[in-house]
Amino acid sequence: MINGFEFSKIKMEKLPKSWQEEGALKELESFLQENWQQRSIFYTDRQITSRQQFIDFDKKDAIKLQNYIGTIIFKGEQLNIFPKIFKEDEDDFDTDDLKIEDLINNLVYWLGYCDKLNFPFVSMKGELSEAENLMELFITIYVHYVKAAISRLRYHQYEDVVETGSFVKGRIDFKDYALRKYPRRQLDKLSYTYSSFIFDNALNRIIKCTCLFLLNITNQTANKEIIRNILMILGDVANVNCKPYDCDKIHLSMLHGNYRIILSMSKMFLLNKISSNQIGMTETFCFLFPAEILFEGFIGGFIKEMLAGKAEVKTQTSDQYLAELVVDGEILGNAFLLKEDILVKFEDAVVVIDTKYKEIERFHKVRENRKLKISDSDMKQMAVYAAKRGAKKLYLIYPLHKNEEIETMEVRYDIHLDESDTSKCIPLEILKVPFAYRKSENESKEMLQKIFAKIYE
Repeated sequence: MINGFEFSKIKMEKLPKSWQEEGALKELESFLQENWQQRSIFYTDRQITSRQQFIDFDKKDAIKLQNYIGTIIFKGEQLNIFPKIFKEDEDDFDTDDLKIEDLINNLVYWLGYCDKLNFPFVSMKGELSEAENLMELFITIYVHYVKAAISRLRYHQYEDVVETGSFVKGRIDFKDYALRKYPRRQLDKLSYTYSSFIFDNALNRIIKCTCLFLLNITNQTANKEIIRNILMILGDVANVNCKPYDCDKIHLSMLHGNYRIILSMSKMFLLNKISSNQIGMTETFCFLFPAEILFEGFIGGFIKEMLAGKAEVKTQTSDQYLAELVVDGEILGNAFLLKEDILVKFEDAVVVIDTKYKEIERFHKVRENRKLKISDSDMKQMAVYAAKRGAKKLYLIYPLHKNEEIETMEVRYDIHLDESDTSKCIPLEILKVPFAYRKSENESKEMLQKIFAKIYE
């Protein structure tokens, strides 16, 4: 098992021996490409490129990890990619003290607030925290969701059944009777088709196939027990060796919307099952997430919970445009959609908050570097939000490194939209907040609540 930070390089000689074999990295890249195409199961990362962006394989003597965190298990070897905020500081690349359980515990903590990812785990935090690795984490999520869905509403589906007999049900196949039955003097035999509301359908076969696969690879007793119970319920469903793309043939109604995530995760597991069989390994998995999406979703969810009853909090608000398009005097409509990360509406004020998963300077350096490594485009973007939304206050939020001290200085940039009246300004405050917790969730939550209290002061 090897560890690395996002955006860091890993020299070829540091990779597992099986990954250094001729053609192995090509296989790994192909495996990651398959998973790249399925990542929308869990999140939308705004990447439009069709080529996988998890790892850059174009380096001469190394691979370069990108902005995705999680675990890759390939040829039985495990690579854990940690967020850059787990570093002691920006120049720290020492991975010796990194522990996978820290990554898992923080991931469960983040996901508990994140509404930007399609995860059905909010009611099962206790079980998730017991996962030994990310593969077990996702197996736990899947089996609990299947268990809940089957308990709530078992999936039945109308399917066409073709039979031959003397007593007709449904539609008669007259062509078959004229060309086959009548010439053979089978006058009382009619082929007919009818719809039957059956439990042994394509979706349940996919779930059963997936559960049988997971039963063989999970090491958690609780997961095994749940899977066996699911398989008992699916006892009348046929055993079929389903393929990932069988999932694309399933069309679910609004009534069975809760099965959508099950179908998506089934496809992900079946994809990894095929890769495992092709490579000859039972342990071949890829679970990677964009850290900035986690950060943005976590902060949005935390603020939404914290301000419940005090203000209306919306995430990813996109109800305004920057401009109207006018061509030869004709107004053609709106252009350049604005999208605030977090919009807080009080009775008498609007607050706009934007998250930036970037590293900036410590606040005490502000007199040396007035920008603190904050980008010009981020500041201009906030000024536009202020003008269009009529905001009273603005906040730019950045993550602290895991063991970095909380900032005690206040750094604020006053934005003057009307230069003729300098007394009117919109304050934009910079906040650095704990993302990965140090000792406990509760300590981190208390720190965040203290920092965010100024939003409604």
